[in-house]
Amino acid sequence: MCGAPVHIYVITVVATVAPESVVDELQAHGLRVKQVLAALGQVIGEGSEQVAAELRELDAVESVDAEQRYRAIEEEN
Repeated sequence: MCGAPVHIYVITVVATVAPESVVDELQAHGLRVKQVLAALGQVIGEGSEQVAAELRELDAVESVDAEQRYRAIEEEN
């Protein structure tokens, strides 16, 4: 991933697969796994856009979404 921007992704695993069982496969495709949210069926990790594209092709993966950041709008006085 030299030079490629790294993003945080939320990977949702298909309902019939335990997230813990696909961690090695996700890592083999270049994802740096940060957290497994088994109850939600999700894995959070870092990788390039190319890594995300590869993960989207896996049978056990339902979706790969870039982390969204939200912030409250501050009121002016």
